[in-house]
Formats: sequence, structure tokens, C-alpha cells
Amino acid sequence: MYTIIQSGIYGSSSEICDVVTNEVKYIKSANEAEVRPFYLFIIIPKDTDTVKVNKGMLIFQNVGPYGVKTITKEYMQEFFKTKFNITLNLRTISSELFVKKVIKRDSIKRFVMVKNHKSGDTSDNVGKGYGAETRVLSDLHFNDGLWDRIFNKIIYVTKGKSNLFEFEEIEYNTLKLIVEIGGRIRTIDLHNVENLSIIESIPDEIKMADGHPHKERLITHIETVANEYLSEMVLQIK
Repeated sequence: MYTIIQSGIYGSSSEICDVVTNEVKYIKSANEAEVRPFYLFIIIPKDTDTVKVNKGMLIFQNVGPYGVKTITKEYMQEFFKTKFNITLNLRTISSELFVKKVIKRDSIKRFVMVKNHKSGDTSDNVGKGYGAETRVLSDLHFNDGLWDRIFNKIIYVTKGKSNLFEFEEIEYNTLKLIVEIGGRIRTIDLHNVENLSIIESIPDEIKMADGHPHKERLITHIETVANEYLSEMVLQIK
């Protein structure tokens, strides 16, 4: 099922301009908001003979830098807590699926690897960052064999906060990737992907002339994407 959330920003005046002619068409007041529609899809899988499902999936639409995920999540958590005394947890679908969807070898700008060195003298380790060695790799190029090995190690790191990343026979305690996603540069801490979001681009053929998605085509596309995600998910809370 799906719903549409209307959202906009107000609180300051601004000029509405024609991006082609740069002509000012309208002066927006501080009390006016440019309201946009955002789709929210709610996917609740059915129980099977072997699995009693107690997880679902939410898919939020973003428009450029704008979205409604954070505020919607806060309202939903407050609603379930107040009405039903239920704690609603929203996390990424799975660490492995996140890596497969978001991290591509052509999108990685830098590897940031940190190795902690502990002193035999316990007093040395009191200070924050003592003995931390940081190594940054940029201008990266991977052949197929090297990328497969690196990618498998990245997936291993995401599966446990204490898992180490091994590179050139050195084990690193922390791995962060600087990647380009949808034209934006993001820093991803591979030891903390639970609260990060997978970003899916809406295919051009779904977008209409006004920039909004065609409803029926979008629903069909989301059904395909949701089934792909569900095939990777563990649908029970253990």
C-alpha cells in the first residue's frame, strides 16, 4: 500500500525565478511553503508455512535533497509508542544488500582506514586517539579480480562491528568509504550501516514532464524493487 505526504519548507521569503530566463516570477513570503508530494510505500510481507513475519519495509521518495523520511519516522515512532506502547525500529534492510546496492567500484572516491595501536603501558591508552594510524587511498582503479576480493572484505566488515578490514596483510579496525551517490559525496562508516538508507534512482521513463513520477508506472517499479529486497531480507526478529 502507499500514501502521499505533502511537505514544504516555510519561514523565510524567497524569489521564484524562471531558470531559463532568470526572470523573477514571484516573491514567496515567509508564511508560504513550496509544497511537494512525496510517495511512501508500506510493504508488509505475508506469513508462510515456515516463517511468521514480524518485519516490514518502508520506501520513501526523495526529490533531490528534499525528503520526508526523518520527520515521518519520528511521527510514526511517537504514534506507535503513545497508542500501542510499541517501539518502532527503522533500520536499513540488510548490511549486505546495502553494500550491493550503494557501493560500486566506479563510485568510490577514497578508502579511509584506521588501525589502533595499543601500548603495553595502560596509562598510554587513556588519551583519545592514542596510537591511531590513518591511511587514505584515493585515485582508485580495480580490475575484476581485485574488486571481487575487496568487495567480499567490505561485506565481511559490515556484518559485525568488531570485524577487521584486511588490506595488504594489515588489519584495520575502522573502514570508511567516501563515495558518490546520485551526484552527492557521502561518507559511509562500514561498521555502522544499520541506520543508513539505500537510495534507488527513479528511471527516467517513470518521470512525467512536470518532474513528478507517473503513479501507475512508479507502483509497478516499486513492486519489482520490493520483491528484490524481500528476497534478501530476514523477515523475523530473532
